[in-house]
Amino acid sequence: MNAYERGTGFLLARMGSLAARSWTAFLAAHDLTQGQYAVLVTLDEHGPQGQRRLAGLVAVDARNIVTVLDSLAERGLVERRPDDTDRRRRIVALTAHGKALVKTIADAAAEEQDGFLRALGRTERAQLNRLLRRLYDSHLDGA
Repeated sequence: MNAYERGTGFLLARMGSLAARSWTAFLAAHDLTQGQYAVLVTLDEHGPQGQRRLAGLVAVDARNIVTVLDSLAERGLVERRPDDTDRRRRIVALTAHGKALVKTIADAAAEEQDGFLRALGRTERAQLNRLLRRLYDSHLDGA
């Protein structure tokens, strides 16, 4: 192992790359993109949302979210309806099928994570998560 391969930055970058690749493959196996997944989880956590508000919550330009919503609506995962208070506005909500898929994916993601972190015990995983969270939060504070 070369000296640079022992460095924290290298290891974090490589693990980040491996985790991203694993997550992308996991979502693809469920026929979802990261953007579609973000919309589904956000609607599950926050309930029905206006399209503009939803775009803000998932950090996507309001014009670009329409394509994501179209693909999810075609699959029967979300529904769009006019807002009762402002007919120009569209409300997006999960369908029963969408709610079931979010639950299925959450359960499968937990199993996938267990497989990815199989080299670590429960205590080590918790410690890793605490350390990564502290690092992440420290960089958010400085941003």
